[in-house]
Amino acid sequence: MILSQIQQEEYLLWERLKAGDPAAFGEISMRYYRLLFDYGRKFTKDRELIKDVIQDVLLLIWQKKGQIDSNENVKLYLLKIVRNRLYKELQKQQLRASEDYFEQLEVADSEEALIISTESTQSIVEKLNLHLKALPKRQQEVLFLKFYQDLTNDEIAEVMHINRQSVANLLHNGLRLLKARFFLTTLGILLLTWSGQ
Repeated sequence: MILSQIQQEEYLLWERLKAGDPAAFGEISMRYYRLLFDYGRKFTKDRELIKDVIQDVLLLIWQKKGQIDSNENVKLYLLKIVRNRLYKELQKQQLRASEDYFEQLEVADSEEALIISTESTQSIVEKLNLHLKALPKRQQEVLFLKFYQDLTNDEIAEVMHINRQSVANLLHNGLRLLKARFFLTTLGILLLTWSGQ
C-alpha cells in the first residue's frame, strides 16, 4: 500500500512519539488541538470541558505511547478518543447524550440575519451556517466530518461507531435538507427584494 505524504508524516510522528520524543508529542498536540476543539464544540458549548477532555486525551496518549499502533491514523484516533471522552463526560453531567445530544447548541443569529444581501459571500456563508445548525444533530456531525475534516465515509463510520450505510444516509438526508432550506431562504430574499422595488 502506497502512503500519501501526510500519512507518512503521521506514521513518523507516531513512531517518534512511541520512542518517547517530546517534540513529536508537542507537534501532534499543536497540529490537532484546534481540530479537536472545533469537533468538541459539536457536542457541547462548555469550552472548559472540551479543553479538559483534550488535555486528558493528549496526556493519555503520552502515557500510553508504547501501546499505540503505528498504523493507526492520527486524526481518526484522536477524534474517536475525544468523541468517546466527551460523550462519557456529558453523560456524567446528566446532559442528554442520545440522538439529540447537540440540542444544547446555541441557535446562531436571529431570522433577521437571513435578510442580508445575497451578493455578499459572507452573508451566504452565514446563511449556510444557520441552516447547517438547524439540521438534526447527527447530520451536523456527519457533514462536519465529511466537509470540514475531509474524512471518508468509512472513517466517519469508525469515528461515530455506526455503519457505512448509516453515514451515507445521514449525508444524503442532510445535504437534501440543507439544499432545500438554503433554496427557500434565497428565494424568499429575492422575492422581498423584488417586491421592494
